[in-house]
Amino acid sequence: MRKKSIDIKYEELDQYDWFDEEIMDQKEDQYAPLIGSFLMWFSNLEYCLDVAIANLINDSFHERGYVIIKDLSVRAKIDLFKSLAHPMVFYSNKKKKLKIKQLNSITIKLRNMSELRNKISHAKWYSLDKDGYVRCDIKTDKDNGLVKFKKYKITPSIIKRNMRAMEKLCEQIDTFTENIWN
Repeated sequence: MRKKSIDIKYEELDQYDWFDEEIMDQKEDQYAPLIGSFLMWFSNLEYCLDVAIANLINDSFHERGYVIIKDLSVRAKIDLFKSLAHPMVFYSNKKKKLKIKQLNSITIKLRNMSELRNKISHAKWYSLDKDGYVRCDIKTDKDNGLVKFKKYKITPSIIKRNMRAMEKLCEQIDTFTENIWN
């Protein structure tokens, strides 16, 4: 499955860093509730992943699974989910290729969503420009050594689309985990 990328642009640092406060003042009421909702949806997605891992570890009770995942990052949980599910799929008798394809798709979607969550939660929102690009990273140009800002296009429609995608992904995780042996 191919990663659906977010538009990126680079902006060089002028002598002094600055941003247009008016843009964020105009867009704050539009963005703030969506950012909050996105983070809540991501929290729900992580909960779905936690339950799936706990079920893969022991489908009779979740305690052991939660003891194992309690200190893991989201990325480590995604890797653990794949590591636990892969042998179960491999040793199941039916539809191995389809199930491995589903597992890989779920894993890629989880990683992409985790990356987007990091961008949204760590973005410098007051750097938002009129086209919906926001600073998420600072880089140094390899050729001239100057600082440049890595900006991602994160518009309200992108946030909304990804919230819907998280809801579907939770359903895919649940269905996959429930039917892993079937």
